Amino acid sequence: MPFLPEDRDHRFNFIIGNIQGAVFMFGVSFMDPTTVLPLFVKQFTQSDFFVGLASSLHRAGWHLPQLFIAGYVERRPKRLPVYLWANTGRMVTLGSFLPILYFYGASHPATVLALFITMYGCSHLFGGVAGLPFSDLVGKTIPRTHWGTFYAVRFFTGYGVMSVIAGLVIRYILASPESYPFPSNFVVIFACGVLLMTVGYLVFGLLRERPGPVSETRRSAWMMMGEVPRILRSDANYRRTFFTQMLAATSGLALPFYIVVARERFEVDVSTAGIFLMTQTIGAALSNILWGWVSARFGNRRIIQGTLAVQVVTPLYALVLTVLAPDWLRGASDNEVLVAFLPVFFAVGSTVTGSFVGFKSYLLDIAPEDRRPTYIGITSTMLGVVSLFPAAGGVLVGLITHDGVFVLTAVALVCGLWMSSRLVRRGE
Repeated sequence: MPFLPEDRDHRFNFIIGNIQGAVFMFGVSFMDPTTVLPLFVKQFTQSDFFVGLASSLHRAGWHLPQLFIAGYVERRPKRLPVYLWANTGRMVTLGSFLPILYFYGASHPATVLALFITMYGCSHLFGGVAGLPFSDLVGKTIPRTHWGTFYAVRFFTGYGVMSVIAGLVIRYILASPESYPFPSNFVVIFACGVLLMTVGYLVFGLLRERPGPVSETRRSAWMMMGEVPRILRSDANYRRTFFTQMLAATSGLALPFYIVVARERFEVDVSTAGIFLMTQTIGAALSNILWGWVSARFGNRRIIQGTLAVQVVTPLYALVLTVLAPDWLRGASDNEVLVAFLPVFFAVGSTVTGSFVGFKSYLLDIAPEDRRPTYIGITSTMLGVVSLFPAAGGVLVGLITHDGVFVLTAVALVCGLWMSSRLVRRGE
C-alpha cells in the first residue's frame, strides 16, 4: 500500500490533515492535562479534586456533546462548516481567559480559578461539537486503507515531534521566575497554545470535502439517546468495543496524579513539567511508529490490545515507586527522582495516542457508513461521562490515597484487556 492515497483530493486532504494535526496538537501541548494543568491548578489550590476536575474537563467537554449533535451533522451534506464555527467558539473562549489571568491571577486566585474551570470547560464543549464532524470528515475525505496511517502520522508529528519543542519552551518559562513570574509564566504558555490551535483549525478549513449522503430521518438529541440501548443490543461487536473503551478510560483515574505525586511526595522542581511533557511526547512519537505498523500489518484491534497492556503496567510501575521505593527516592538526588518517573510519562504518551489511533480507526472499521456519526456520537458522549474519572480520582485520593487509586486503576484496566480479546476482526 502506498504511503499517500492515489486520488488527488484524498492525497491533498491527507497532507492538509497532517499539517493541521502537527500545528493544532503543538498548541494543545501548552495546555497538557497530565503535566501543565495540574501544576497550574496547584498555584491556586491544594485540592486534588480541582486538579482532577481540570483534567476531566479536557476530555469530558470534548466527548459529551457529540451524540446530541449527531442528528444535526447527519443532515448536513458538508460537515466542515460545523467544525470551523465550533472551533471559533473554542478559541474565543480560551483567548478571553488570558487577560483575566494576567490582571487578576495573583490578586484574586479563587475567582480566577473558578473562571478558568468555567471557561476551560466551555471551550472543550465547543471542541466536542467540532470533534464529531472532524472524525466524520476523516472517514469521508481519506480512504479507509489510510485511516490508521493518517492518525499515526498526525500524532507522530503533532503530539510527538512538535510537542517536544513545546516541552522545551514550557521548561524554559517555568525555570525562569525572574523573567516570567506567576501569572505571566502561564499567560505566555497558554497564549502560545491558543495561537497555534487557531492556526491549526484554520488550516483544516482548506480541506476538500465533497457533499456526502445525508440522513433522511430527522433525529432529535433525545431520539439519538433512545437509540443507544437499541444499537448496543443489536450490534454485539460494537457493544464489546464500547465497554472495552469505557474500561480503558479508567486510566484517567490516575493520570493527573503522577506529576502531583512526583512534585509533592518527592519534591521535584516545578520546571520538570516540561521534561515530563517532552518524555510523554517522545513516548507518543516513538510508539506511533509501532502503532502505524501494527495497524497496517495486523489491524486496529491489535493496537487496542497493545495499548491496554501498556496501560496496565503504568500504574503498577507508579506503585513500585511509591510503595516499594519511597525511602530510596526521598534520599535520592533531583535528577535520580526525575529519571525514576520518566517511564511513567513515556508510557502515558504511548497509550494516549495508541488508544486514540486504535479505537478511532477500529470504530470507523465497524460502523455502518450511513450511521457513522451516530456511532461516533454514542461512543464520544459515553466517553464524556467516564472522562470525569480524573475528578472522581481526586475524590478517591482523599479516601484511599494516591496509591489506592493506582491499584484501582490497574484492576479496571486488566478487565479492559480481557474484554479486548473478544473483539471481532471485522473489516480488517
